[in-house]
Amino acid sequence: MKRKTVATILLSILLISSCSLPSTPTPTKGSVEPAFVQATSTSAMGGTPPPSTPEPAPAEPTLASPYVPFYAVTQVDNLVLRANPGPLFEAKTTLPNASRLLVLGRAPGSEWLLVQTPLERTGWVFGQFVTSEGDLGLVPFIQPADMQLVRGRVRDQNGNPVPGIQFAVVQAKAGSPPRVDAISDETGIFYAFVPANTTGTWDVSFTAIACTSPLMDKDCKCQSGVCGGPTPASVTVTLPLDGILEFSWQ
Repeated sequence: MKRKTVATILLSILLISSCSLPSTPTPTKGSVEPAFVQATSTSAMGGTPPPSTPEPAPAEPTLASPYVPFYAVTQVDNLVLRANPGPLFEAKTTLPNASRLLVLGRAPGSEWLLVQTPLERTGWVFGQFVTSEGDLGLVPFIQPADMQLVRGRVRDQNGNPVPGIQFAVVQAKAGSPPRVDAISDETGIFYAFVPANTTGTWDVSFTAIACTSPLMDKDCKCQSGVCGGPTPASVTVTLPLDGILEFSWQ
């Protein structure tokens, strides 16, 4: 009887102990894990995705407006209309003062204009002897035919172009040799046009600074009283000439 009572007590203790052991909690639906939180896209979460940025539309190409010829008026009497740009080419006719000429194009260097007369004759005139009714900067360049070029480039010591520098291209022979003058443009390059069959030795020499050059002030005097000059001041070449002559303004 005593043994039965002891066994009964031990069984009761074991039952009470098993009921009091802590149990492992089961995660609830709203619990948050403190580590390894993985980012989730809005779409995966069922939200509204952010608006996408549209690709920019390709730019429309800008087409240059076609050139519309305008008129220039002669400012001198007996202006020579020539077959090509330069005094060494055939004179086709002379034009009286106040003649209205339709401007069709300009030669490289912009000194000579291709025009049409009131009698519908076409040819080249020296641009300094006409007054334009439009912007000559809009006139297309036209490469003349049946000629050759003597070109030179004038740059300062920093490599910048020097416009408005005049050079004479003169055949090296006695008497009154043929001569062509040309002035450097905004790129520092001058263009002297001579007939295609021209050969021989020619001198290319600095002669003057145009009043329109940035080297000159409003009174056509050298800036700061110092004009400077090109190096070399003169060079002898043999025509036909390949390439371009280089001059450094000092």
